[in-house]
Amino acid sequence: MLKIFNSDKRNHKVIAEAVKSLTKHDIGDRERSNFLSFLQNPDHRSLYHTNPRLIAEQLQLSERETLNLLVIALKEGIVTLNWDIQCPCCQGIDFAATQLGKLRTWHICPACHHKHESDADQQVRVTFSIDERLRSLPKEANDPEFRNQIDAKYGVVSGHRLLTLQIFRELFPRETIPPNESLLIRQVTLLFTDLAGSTALYAQRGDSQAYSLVRQHFDLLFQIVDRHNGAVIKTIGDAIMASFTVPEDGLKAAIAMQEAMQYFNQQFASTEQHLILKVGIHAGACISVNLNDRSDYFGTTVNTAARVEGLSQGNDIVFTESLLSHAQAIAATENYQYKQSSANLKGLSEPLIVFHMNIAKSTLTV
Repeated sequence: MLKIFNSDKRNHKVIAEAVKSLTKHDIGDRERSNFLSFLQNPDHRSLYHTNPRLIAEQLQLSERETLNLLVIALKEGIVTLNWDIQCPCCQGIDFAATQLGKLRTWHICPACHHKHESDADQQVRVTFSIDERLRSLPKEANDPEFRNQIDAKYGVVSGHRLLTLQIFRELFPRETIPPNESLLIRQVTLLFTDLAGSTALYAQRGDSQAYSLVRQHFDLLFQIVDRHNGAVIKTIGDAIMASFTVPEDGLKAAIAMQEAMQYFNQQFASTEQHLILKVGIHAGACISVNLNDRSDYFGTTVNTAARVEGLSQGNDIVFTESLLSHAQAIAATENYQYKQSSANLKGLSEPLIVFHMNIAKSTLTV
């Protein structure tokens, strides 16, 4: 008994030292204290392939804040990340994938041998376990009934959700599926931006000053995307491509971008010096792929979203019917206005119904 007690004491000390490493990532005292208590939980089941939403409740944080903390803890070797895959046929869960690179386009269930497409929204989910170097869990930690009860109560966090987490993309930029493989994405909201008249901007300001302003505008957009539960997938010249798992988040991010740019432009006396932001949004299905060793999206939804941005005149947001219900709800509460039009886009056989939303200065609030 004394041996077990001393072993637990040593484990607690090792875990406490590991959690201290989170200080350099600006994780606050309260968050670290709650996380330490969670990792020292005597109930081993809570530390084995744990649902992040259970962790969020115990840490008293939002899902986004919890995922951010867990990704940092993953970087520090405190936890391990699991890409669990649930079979749509027998509902069994395959725990084999501990890295995104082990996922394939098609997955064969080890229990019933059913072959199904790897669905990042519905079948692939993420869980976290304490790193065995800090605490070795006994066999009874693997309790399927306990995990099922937790999942039923809280719902699961999809693999796609982690792919739209900005800090995950920043800390693990090479974590992606293998080349020539893909993951099914049933629903993604894609947002594209660009700066209108950027060629004139460089000519008027000079390369150095113009580049500085472009970098500042990138910083603003990155912060807004992250704050609205999205991730910047890539920058293309003066443009960005961002993704969101929830359409409402994407639309709210777009509105916040245009509002932020209006405030940003107040530092310039002349309107000729303003940065004019163009924004386009579209939602739909696509696939997640490995492009240039980074996670990216591919398909008609991506092409459509990019071309919808091309319809923006600047200081506005152009979106498709896939986001209309969310826009109606926002307009009803915020007094934003939008108008409908039809556009012929390259690559689409039928005209596309789009909506132009203008963010008037009178609607801005400090």
